Amino acid sequence: MSYRDEILAEGQGDLSVPYRRRYRLCQMLTVVGILFLLPFGIYNITGEDSVLGASLISCAAVGFVNLIVLKLSGDLDRAATVLSCILIALVITLIITGGLSNTGLLWVYPIIAIGILINRFKRGVVLCIAFTLIISLLLFTPFDSFLTTKYSFTESSRFMVSVAALGIICLVGLYFEDRAYKVITQLHQEDLRQIAYYDNLTGLPNRWSFKTNLDKIVSWAARENKAIGLLYIDLDNFKQINDQHGHEFGDEVLRQFSEKLWESIRSHERLVKSQRETLARLAGDEFVVVLPDIDSRTDATAVANRVLQMFKGGFNIGGVHHNLCASIGVAVYPGDTKEPTDLLRHADIAMYYAKRSGRNCYKLFNTEIANDQLEQQTIEKGLQAALNNNEFSLVYMPIYDCEDENIVSIEVLLRCLNPSLKGYGPDTYIPIAETTGIIKEIDIWVIQNALDALVYLQKEHAYKGKIAINISGVELSDTRFPEKVSALLNRYAVSPELVELEVTETAFVAGDEACLAILDKLSKLGVSIALDDFGTGYTAFSQLIHYPADCLKIDRSFVAEIFSDNRAQSQMTEIINNLGKLYQLRVIAEGVETEEQLDYLRKIGCDWAQGFYFSRPLVWSDLLKLSLSA
Repeated sequence: MSYRDEILAEGQGDLSVPYRRRYRLCQMLTVVGILFLLPFGIYNITGEDSVLGASLISCAAVGFVNLIVLKLSGDLDRAATVLSCILIALVITLIITGGLSNTGLLWVYPIIAIGILINRFKRGVVLCIAFTLIISLLLFTPFDSFLTTKYSFTESSRFMVSVAALGIICLVGLYFEDRAYKVITQLHQEDLRQIAYYDNLTGLPNRWSFKTNLDKIVSWAARENKAIGLLYIDLDNFKQINDQHGHEFGDEVLRQFSEKLWESIRSHERLVKSQRETLARLAGDEFVVVLPDIDSRTDATAVANRVLQMFKGGFNIGGVHHNLCASIGVAVYPGDTKEPTDLLRHADIAMYYAKRSGRNCYKLFNTEIANDQLEQQTIEKGLQAALNNNEFSLVYMPIYDCEDENIVSIEVLLRCLNPSLKGYGPDTYIPIAETTGIIKEIDIWVIQNALDALVYLQKEHAYKGKIAINISGVELSDTRFPEKVSALLNRYAVSPELVELEVTETAFVAGDEACLAILDKLSKLGVSIALDDFGTGYTAFSQLIHYPADCLKIDRSFVAEIFSDNRAQSQMTEIINNLGKLYQLRVIAEGVETEEQLDYLRKIGCDWAQGFYFSRPLVWSDLLKLSLSA
């Protein structure tokens, strides 16, 4: 590898200075040398000393070619070697011929200095020794018979001493430059190691470093027949703290948590040695703790409980308690797995179960979780296979006007025909599709087929109503989703006002500006937005004014309680309907199953309704049998 390659491999910045200096020096000296050698060479070759002239011109020509090759390849070491050979040839020529008017020895000094300084220290030493030997052979041995000019012993001795002194001075300079460079390189490599293996914010090992450490700890445990506990910690509500107080405050929270976590587990010396390698920040607000040499799962859960105590009453920063807590997953080697990668994955999975259990708690990885994960993997593979093999289908749920019972909209519902997903409904496989990211492909498939169905109904059945399409809450964080919807609307030449996108209310996060921005872009396309299952989420009624919504869908659970003895439940349908009217939103009641429910909805002024009273979800052929042109 060339010196340039070494520099580039180690990184940019200050370390490239030695390379740039030598590169420019080599270029500059070659150009200056050519400008000097050519005129002197031509002058001598046309004069009395054609040998000297030819030698100077030859050196200039080789130097020119070397300069071009250096420019093209960037191989500085090769260029410096060629230039050193040219300088050696010049020294020999000048000593033998004496140069122009016997001034050759004077030109030898700068040539030697140049030859040494364009090289690194070790090569400079070799070149200095080479110059000394060549000059000694030419001046103090029988080889002096080849000289065309004669030097006295005194001249030769003084010249040798001067050359030696010059060489030593140049080498001393190179030596200290190389030494300084090595120190800088070492410091730089330490910085690179710190960046590569440690988290810059907390100083803890990062994911890459932790995996290496975990492999070593597991190998040690296997040799010593020891058990290991692993805690996977995720901070709950950290995003809200970041959004409310800014990222600098969020960074301070992470720093203080990492210090408190270290202090918390360090006190339990029997479980954890005083080594920072037993902690790591994997990403964002995710941390892990390794517990070597535990006696039982109880030891691991004791540490988990101690970590949770840090959040009792909130997390204190600067005397203020913030609404921060943690979800912790615990896995144990070798009880849960003997593979380091699986140990981390099992703890991660257990952490998500802790989140699903209400947060601010820990969960141990167990057989139930393992079986649940196996089921999720089966569903995930089935979904991917369904996408690849076109094994999805749509069914159609008509939506009726409460007054005249005409079909005003059709909601499309997804069904999966993959054999491995038999017995699983959308309520089961859609959440898994969301967590794995497959839902984005599914959403696009649904929109494409729904628009295709709408175009057919318009042309063949004079259908004038809407098509309602459910989309995942995941799309509310995808900034490209509005563009995809716009492209599909243009592709199928569908009027946007005939398309209604339904998003479940539970997908909304209060104050999420990114979510609101995407909803706003969708609304500006001309499509209408419906809040599905309204009343089951956490949206404050007062926040409705901030959402670019056009429709509220009353959840079926409230419609079922219309005539309930529970006054609070029975009034929810009317309350949500009145709320929709207050905000000038269209209201749709889901799950209508009786004529009495429909009469009540008419009485309170509900706009549209859907449910088994009107129709069950229909396959395509059954949908076409309905009267859709009203």
